[in-house]
Amino acid sequence: MRIEVHLEQGYLPDRYTKYSQTKQSDQPVISFPIILNDLPENTKYLAISLIDYDAVPRTGFPFIHWLVADIPVVNEISEDFSRQFKGPQGRNTWNSRFYEVNDDDLTSHYAGPTPPDKPHDYTLTIYALNKPTNLKNGFFYNEFRKKLQHKVIERAEIELTARN
Repeated sequence: MRIEVHLEQGYLPDRYTKYSQTKQSDQPVISFPIILNDLPENTKYLAISLIDYDAVPRTGFPFIHWLVADIPVVNEISEDFSRQFKGPQGRNTWNSRFYEVNDDDLTSHYAGPTPPDKPHDYTLTIYALNKPTNLKNGFFYNEFRKKLQHKVIERAEIELTARN
């Protein structure tokens, strides 16, 4: 399985990051398109995680930007998929007690990269699943990891850099 994401000069395009003109609670909300190639033949569903491990020195923990489960098999996840998808999406780190974001819609969808100090690398992982997770909207990362067990046929990761 291979993942492709269009970059501009090596970075995620600004429209998906802190420089986006489309924001909610001051966070970018338009998710970027993802092309998937060579999906395993018996893939029934897809799942996504987008995590900023470069946030650890600043926050003390990885920053979860996006979690999605039970996506019907497609070869392209379209731009702005997060706001259009009716299936389950998980809580991102803006939901944390360490932040004062009181916007359930934002905390259960894509919240784009906003690196404060330097360019950060974001780990995009796509999971090919043989069964649905049956997660409910608003799930947490620990639930996501447990529900993926024994369902992942293959997974692929790429690092995406966003400028500060």
